[in-house]
Amino acid sequence: MKPTRLSDRSNRGHLSKPMAQNVSISICTLLFALLFPLIQSEGQRYYPPGYLNDNSDWWSFTLVDSQRMHVKVQHRLPAPLDIQVLGITLEGGRKDVIAKLGQAKVTSRGDGAESRQQICYVSSGSAKKVHLIYETSEIFSSLYLFSGGPEWTGSDRCVDSDLISGSLSTDSGIHLGQSRTEVEKMFGEPSASYEKRTLYSFEGERTKEGLVYTIDISVDARFENSKLTYLAFSRSEVN
Repeated sequence: MKPTRLSDRSNRGHLSKPMAQNVSISICTLLFALLFPLIQSEGQRYYPPGYLNDNSDWWSFTLVDSQRMHVKVQHRLPAPLDIQVLGITLEGGRKDVIAKLGQAKVTSRGDGAESRQQICYVSSGSAKKVHLIYETSEIFSSLYLFSGGPEWTGSDRCVDSDLISGSLSTDSGIHLGQSRTEVEKMFGEPSASYEKRTLYSFEGERTKEGLVYTIDISVDARFENSKLTYLAFSRSEVN
């Protein structure tokens, strides 16, 4: 066998280094090509005007709530007047709320299934504040009436309204300050009951233009010192 000369080994070594460098460059280029769109999309992700990247809106139905996950579904629907305020209905949409209470800034939160848009109104004057908030998400439309509670990011966007006060009620007469007994008399037997909270889960069907829709409505009533301080309704509809 012909012996390999030292110069041959040296030449091969010089050749192998550029080849290894080329392979490394190719791998880095491939990784960059794969990762760059992800990095770019994160940096260019679109957030609507009024977006807040936080979940301080403690009153929202979209937040995970273990108590609300274990309620008995009642196969009936509440009376329409029980779940509307100032003629505002859950299915009416944001335009109906603005037409009644005036223009308000839209606050957006969350991503995907947790995304939600909110407009908020608050009682005028220096007395204990009462809030009325309308919220929409991919699945639900919700209406909240409450007094007190923790502050949250974005509460400064709430618009003062003379129509909002401690005496504001649903169109059937349910209002803040009522006892649990009075509230349950209007809605009937609760789906779940806790020390300071009464929950309802309703389900029913409606036919519209020949199509059958399943309506789900949730009601959340919370009490402090045995008086109603928070009342919320949420509605979803599928066919």
